[in-house]
Amino acid sequence: MMDKTFVLERACLPVVFFTATPPFSDLPQGVLTQLADAARVDFCPVGTRLFGPGQRVEDLLLIQSGGVCVSGPGGAHAPRGLDYLGSGQAVGAAELLRGEPASCDATALADTFFFRLEGGLFLQAAREFPALAAYFCDRFPKDYLERALAVLRRDRGGGGGAGFRPIFALTVGEVAHSPVVDIPGEASIVAAAARMADFGVGSILLRDADGRVAGIVTDRDFRYKVLARGGDMTRPVREIMSSPVCVVDHKEACFGALTVMMQRRVHHLAVERDGDVTGMVTSHDILALQGRSPFSLFADIEAARDVSSLAGLCERIPRTARALLEDGAGASHVGRMLSMVWDAVLERVLTLIQGELGPPPAPFCWLALGDAGRMEQVPGEPPDGVVVYQDPPEEEAVRCRDYFAGFSRMALAHVRTICHAPETRGGFSGSRSLAFAEWTAFFSGHAADDRPESAVLAFALCEARPVFGFFDLGKRLCREIRERAVRDAHFLARVSRTLFPEHPPLAVYAGQVVDAFGKGERHFDVKALGLAPLAGFAALSALAHGLPGGHTLSRLAALRDSGRLNPEACDRIATAVDFLMHLRLAHRLGQARSGRSPGEMDDLVVAADLDPLAVRMLKDVFSAAALAQALIADRSGLNREAT
Repeated sequence: MMDKTFVLERACLPVVFFTATPPFSDLPQGVLTQLADAARVDFCPVGTRLFGPGQRVEDLLLIQSGGVCVSGPGGAHAPRGLDYLGSGQAVGAAELLRGEPASCDATALADTFFFRLEGGLFLQAAREFPALAAYFCDRFPKDYLERALAVLRRDRGGGGGAGFRPIFALTVGEVAHSPVVDIPGEASIVAAAARMADFGVGSILLRDADGRVAGIVTDRDFRYKVLARGGDMTRPVREIMSSPVCVVDHKEACFGALTVMMQRRVHHLAVERDGDVTGMVTSHDILALQGRSPFSLFADIEAARDVSSLAGLCERIPRTARALLEDGAGASHVGRMLSMVWDAVLERVLTLIQGELGPPPAPFCWLALGDAGRMEQVPGEPPDGVVVYQDPPEEEAVRCRDYFAGFSRMALAHVRTICHAPETRGGFSGSRSLAFAEWTAFFSGHAADDRPESAVLAFALCEARPVFGFFDLGKRLCREIRERAVRDAHFLARVSRTLFPEHPPLAVYAGQVVDAFGKGERHFDVKALGLAPLAGFAALSALAHGLPGGHTLSRLAALRDSGRLNPEACDRIATAVDFLMHLRLAHRLGQARSGRSPGEMDDLVVAADLDPLAVRMLKDVFSAAALAQALIADRSGLNREAT
């Protein structure tokens, strides 16, 4: 089938190539050398058909240079590609491992050099080393996925040395202090202070007459509730306790515990095992062990007196994200933590604006949208949001409209200043602040509009999250909008048609991200072409089934656990989301390290800069996206029998 065969004089060349090419590079040196020595160099000119449907594949062809298009039956008569393979990728591996004839066409896209390896030798190595077969046959092969994620963390963060164990890989039970230091609530304040001093701890649990945990007293309580006020130290200690005590299970990951602490503004958590409190964990236990803490940034934001101070503090966000990544937090964890930091920034900004404009004329709530609404923010991305205020009396309508219009303009301007971001004209321009009834009318009007951009705006409100103000008001609007959306099947169908690009990416080939028709782009927009469609799929599917909103991965888990999405499909899509989150975060942190300001950051990854493992994982990402698109296209993604 090959037109020419070349024998290279440099016999070491195959060994060099195999050593640099996964998965062969992971084989023992002796096995690798044996395979490389058995390989011979072949060449075929552009347009050569390597095999077609029904043909038996005899050899593995490892591409040295050039490329191959794998397409559906028909070859030249069906130009829509199934895959594009370039240097370092193998042709025929899946067919050999399955032991079945080819079901597709393989055609040279350019003059191509191969290393041809006899199929029997390849299969023997695959039997001895299952990871070799997994690389070619499995979706997101576990070992290689973990290695690809480790590369992203290492290149952008650093990681620890020998013996390093990321703090975020631990559970709270592993870092908690035990046994618990406690005292009856009727004991005196001085007795409680003495007991804390005896055990060298910063908090003490108080128990009621039945022995149940009733509250907690910390060293901060002593400072501010007793010493600063010259209080009577003989009073019962229960008078200065905080209750109820925040509790976490001993199996909870340290990241989960840290999230609880930041959300509830506490530094101590009781650790529970089998219904009993067995220890205490503090923010210091979780983070100070490795010297980096988002708590300090969080506290500084809450104390900021003006917008310029907040701008300086937010320059620390990339360093905080990098520290979290180094300490073992996943990209989704980092996104949640950064969203909490930005929530604190918004809370401070909106408080400062009220000091400048005066008290608001009606109860209101700030609703986060997009990545901020899903708590999936990255460095350099300003949070998006709108304001809803309580329907005012007719005589107050103009006053409320003018106040909140100015309020929202100032908020967005301050956020842009803090992020050093240029002014953008989003779809909500001119409608950033509306009364409750106006927002419901806004949603209904846009949901009924056939234009795709209207469906996108209406759907954005379905993902809103209350951040600041009267939460009950914000939650009520979110609930009302989601209920209206679920009842409107035509709206859901229109949204489904806006989620995925017309020509989604298929593979990374020759330094470009190409689609099924071979059209390539030098850059891959991780958000627009990867994360946004998959997040939209999860949000729309969860919405249609009345499942809770929130983070994309939690939505996918809810779809799987409720039986609304086939577990295998769910896991594939969730893994794709997780990988893309890591890729996006790593890209942003790399830009921060190179000196880009937040306003200059983007999500455009240069395809030629991707390492071979990332290229391999992106192939499965694109496959998972195609699966999600197919589920949405025939609405099977919204049915219990989704496959």
